[in-house]
Amino acid sequence: MTPQDCPHVDTCEMYSLLKLAGTLRAWKARYCCADYQRCARYQLNAEGKPVPVNLMPSGAYLKPAGQQ
Repeated sequence: MTPQDCPHVDTCEMYSLLKLAGTLRAWKARYCCADYQRCARYQLNAEGKPVPVNLMPSGAYLKPAGQQ
C-alpha cells in the first residue's frame, strides 16, 4: 500500500465480485491506487453510509449474473 492508495484497498468487498484479474487491475489502477476519492464506494463509506456490495467505483451497479 502506498500513500495514494485508498485506505480500504485491503478490505473492499468489490474485489470478491470481480473474477477477471484484468478487470480488477483496471479498477484498482483507476480508483484504488490513484484518485480513490472519486470512488463512489469510498464516498459512501466516508459519509458513514452503507456501501452496497454491487456498487462499482464509478457509481454504477453491477448486475447479478444472469440478469439484464
